[in-house]
Amino acid sequence: MIQVCEPPRTRQARRLSAEEFCQLIRSEVSCVYRPRSEVLRMLTVGEVWGVCGARRVPDAACILLPMDADTAAAAALRSFVGGRNAADGYFLAPPVGRAEAFPALLEAAAARQKALARHRPRWAVAECTAEELLPLYLQQGFALRAIRPLDSLAPCFWLQADCLGQNVPPVWVPMTDRVHLAILLAKGYAALESRESPQGTVLALYPV
Repeated sequence: MIQVCEPPRTRQARRLSAEEFCQLIRSEVSCVYRPRSEVLRMLTVGEVWGVCGARRVPDAACILLPMDADTAAAAALRSFVGGRNAADGYFLAPPVGRAEAFPALLEAAAARQKALARHRPRWAVAECTAEELLPLYLQQGFALRAIRPLDSLAPCFWLQADCLGQNVPPVWVPMTDRVHLAILLAKGYAALESRESPQGTVLALYPV
């Protein structure tokens, strides 16, 4: 069992059942977890990891899927990645639940993903409507590689783990400047860091 300390209490991370995850997303508006048939397919081929409160009731969770999974999300990622390794590795679907539990959840889920991947590619997907999550992914070693729809759904952040940028000064771009951000990402840049500024959250983009 992975334990993540989060003052003033400890949140426990564990693998959740399909029933627990379905209960957690009942009130969610996530476009990735629709329709229900797609969610059930994800649950069949993936793992659900979540963090629980004092009563072991799940506060937040996400699905960890292999890249070769027979799901629309995995197929979209494979198409984007391309190449011989497109079907190798694992990716994290967006987190759901209580936002205050997301830092502990992403730390635990990323650790589980790394253990399963064993040096194979690791990706994550987060919906652009939850842009406050982006700095949390960057803290876990992910880099923003693209902003694009996932299988014709709403736009999502596509993030890659262990992505190394060139040793050059970064280009800092406000997260709200989606046009400039998209242009640089399309040119092969990746956002590796973030910081707060008077303009809000700004991202450091490096060529990769």
